[in-house]
Amino acid sequence: MKEFETYFSSDEIVVYLCKLRAKVANSRNKRHLIHLLTDSANFNYHVKDSEKLLNHDEENANGFLKYEKEFLNQLNKILPPRKKWVNLGGDSRIDKKTKQLISSSKRNEYALIKTIKSYRKKSPKEPWLLALDEFIKDIQISVESGSYKISTPTVFPKLKNEKQLNGENECRPICLFNLKDRIILSITNKYLTRLFDPYFEDCSYAFRSKKNREGTFIINHHDCIKEIIDFRKKSANKVLWVAECDMEKFYDTVDHKIAKVLYDELINQYTKSNPSYDFSKPSHLFNQFLECYAFNINVPLPEDTVYWNSYNISKGYFKWVSKELSELGYYENIENERIGIPQGGALSGLIANIMLNVADKVILQTGAFYLRFCDDMIILHPDKSTCELAKELYVNTLKGLKLVPHQFKTDIELVAKRKNTSKERKKLGMNSYEPFWKGKSKGPYKWGPLSDGCFPWVGFVGYEIHHEGHVRVRKKSFLKELNKQKEVVEEIKKAVKHGMRKSKGSVTESAIHRLVGMSVGRVSLKNYETVSNDLCWKNGFKELMPNKYSIQQIKELDRNRNKLYYDLVKDLTEPETDEENKIESKPRQIVHFNKPFSYFYQVIERKGNEEPK
Repeated sequence: MKEFETYFSSDEIVVYLCKLRAKVANSRNKRHLIHLLTDSANFNYHVKDSEKLLNHDEENANGFLKYEKEFLNQLNKILPPRKKWVNLGGDSRIDKKTKQLISSSKRNEYALIKTIKSYRKKSPKEPWLLALDEFIKDIQISVESGSYKISTPTVFPKLKNEKQLNGENECRPICLFNLKDRIILSITNKYLTRLFDPYFEDCSYAFRSKKNREGTFIINHHDCIKEIIDFRKKSANKVLWVAECDMEKFYDTVDHKIAKVLYDELINQYTKSNPSYDFSKPSHLFNQFLECYAFNINVPLPEDTVYWNSYNISKGYFKWVSKELSELGYYENIENERIGIPQGGALSGLIANIMLNVADKVILQTGAFYLRFCDDMIILHPDKSTCELAKELYVNTLKGLKLVPHQFKTDIELVAKRKNTSKERKKLGMNSYEPFWKGKSKGPYKWGPLSDGCFPWVGFVGYEIHHEGHVRVRKKSFLKELNKQKEVVEEIKKAVKHGMRKSKGSVTESAIHRLVGMSVGRVSLKNYETVSNDLCWKNGFKELMPNKYSIQQIKELDRNRNKLYYDLVKDLTEPETDEENKIESKPRQIVHFNKPFSYFYQVIERKGNEEPK
């Protein structure tokens, strides 16, 4: 294991900065594509970004605008302006492993790294380069001092659902750290994750540095699904009992004292076999991360109208579990405690593994099949009593950690009698399984055919798995993609409603390109049979296989996308243009965005073609 300070090399910091700048460029590019379609001032991001960098109305600006202004100012000071970026050569645009074109974000990142290296050689006195070196040195000195203080993050209210004009608006408190803190925390997290990973159980699949079975990638949610399917196959002739487990407001309920004790235990484990290592500096930063924020101290209350008005959110609130914490009797005086860690903070995922590793060890002792992805867990076993025992141990362990498990619904509570008319009951059946689909923590329940009094599906990490081994998209994830399609088209409609400055064909083509890109990736008629589909919806559901359930879902995604596109084509009219101002352009190549660009081909049909015969 390398020494902690070596992780903060100049190259490591530069790479992280370039990734951040590439994300900014990617975000601006999306806004730029909309801006090109309309004269509307509301979509002129050049003006809006400039306004953010000015000081007028500073007092009334919300915390996010102030944060973003400072963040962009810092990046602009220490990195080269966009017009000075070096262009990548043809070879640099190809991923050496996959032989595929790299994503636009990666392209920007690599171009920026190449630019910095180039200027170090030919023009080392550039003001931005001198500022960059000074920034890097400042980070290194701060880390080496062992006394650096992490600043309290800006709390941004992310709406959980669509904004309600009259009703209440529940939000999640997303924490935004300043540029220097982000880099220090991110690199510290990288170091500690590698340090602690050998002490975490194999059943844990989120925020790890461990590789998958093939040794090709870091384990992820796809590997969870493979494990469940394999276990189902091995138990093909057995009835399986399942418990699906979730927690209420996990990040917002982490007890700081317990997190520190468990962290210290892991450090002590490592030092037993490596007594020469000094962990005072990473430990200081870990403790600083906890000291900089607590939900019950730093999160604005519903009655803080100045805060909510600054974000234009009426009746906004951050939901907590104060009632549950009181009923469980965890604290004598909660006002004297520090509870909750930053959502969006680099170390939060690691803290989840540090805390829940305790539950992992306890549950595995039962012999039950058990997987965890952050704070989502699933337990399977042919024996109901074993599954029940594992569930009870899980609940008791969480209570020992002062966390709040969701109330479990038993198999009886997962079914309800239909209240429909007799005709509807005859068509749909006497029982409604809506409680099953809505339950977050449930079981043990039997996983098998509905005709045998079982439940056919289990849900985990965005997927649903049938007892016969079929895999489909979880309903919530499926509906989310349908909604994203709608949002893309609605944004374009809104932008061109007043001041469309491109032809109807250009606007609709822009829409379909965005819809295709977000769904199946950077597909063209040249690469549609081989494209790797990075950074798109398809990439999040690699374990989908052709079956009647997945095919139905995927075809619905295609139908909905096509309907939105053709409705847009029908609704738009050509903008009126003066002949003297009319811009002549080359005839547009007509592309029919059908099979090669479809969800069905890229998700289902192509996978079938690629499987060995």
